[in-house]
Amino acid sequence: MRLPRPLMPSLLLHLTAIERLAREPRGLHPDFVRALDEDLAYARFGAALPELPRYAGLRGGVTALLPGERAAPFADLFHEVAPVAFGLKMAELVAAGALVGTEAGLAVLAGYFTHLCLDRVLQPLNAPLVQARRRDGESAAKVERRIDWVQAVLYLDETSGEELVGRARLRERFQVTKSPGLPLKGVGGGIYELVRLAAHEVLSREPSRAEVDAWVRGLYVSGTLLASPAARLRAPPTLEETRYYRAGELDVPREVDRALENARDVLHHLLAYMVRGAFSLRARQRFLEGFPEQPMRPCAAMS
Repeated sequence: MRLPRPLMPSLLLHLTAIERLAREPRGLHPDFVRALDEDLAYARFGAALPELPRYAGLRGGVTALLPGERAAPFADLFHEVAPVAFGLKMAELVAAGALVGTEAGLAVLAGYFTHLCLDRVLQPLNAPLVQARRRDGESAAKVERRIDWVQAVLYLDETSGEELVGRARLRERFQVTKSPGLPLKGVGGGIYELVRLAAHEVLSREPSRAEVDAWVRGLYVSGTLLASPAARLRAPPTLEETRYYRAGELDVPREVDRALENARDVLHHLLAYMVRGAFSLRARQRFLEGFPEQPMRPCAAMS
């Protein structure tokens, strides 16, 4: 008997992408290179942040792998309410140096803005694919989950050179704190304040420390399950489904490369914004001219 596919592909793809940026930091400012080298766990946290609320504790970590709707108001807020402004506020706080160390803060920012860049590249490409591959009686959300999973797992396998789902080595991809194993203490106080203050200003609503701690614990539980031998029983992509990954004009690895190039450029301008230290409305508008505000639709794979 085969198990249903885990429904966490988009996040898996984001975590894989930030790992690749860390391995291939060409074009990045040395400050970001050092941050990704020293604080990769925090870069994973930034890459996962828009999706983290969907994990909400041990129960959330398990149910994130199962079909069904899961209410996650903060995930919707992170995606839909000024995601660039949220990232800029975090950048301003990191530049002030009062909450977290420079490397830790830059790592979070690298992950977060890479998430935005990847969504902006892949979501428009997948929208027509969802319509083209929709089966009779199948909801758009269901076909999107299937497409996202195929893209994520094939990209993971291709970039790692082996199948990682169901293998213990995959668990590390879901480690978003410096403490090894289940993060019983959750995130550090500085990282939490970074999220809380940015959320307070941009979203007019802030998560509690207990909520954010529960998110990262749930994520680790999901990663542990996806790295367990039982996950090898998942139904593998069919030959037809591999066309969701590379066929005709569609080439997911090429598009991820494009997203990472965009991220390198965005991070270059972000660091310049931080170094200037003039966080006026005019300065924000200049940044937004190059990287406009663009709310992201929550990924169906995570809902």
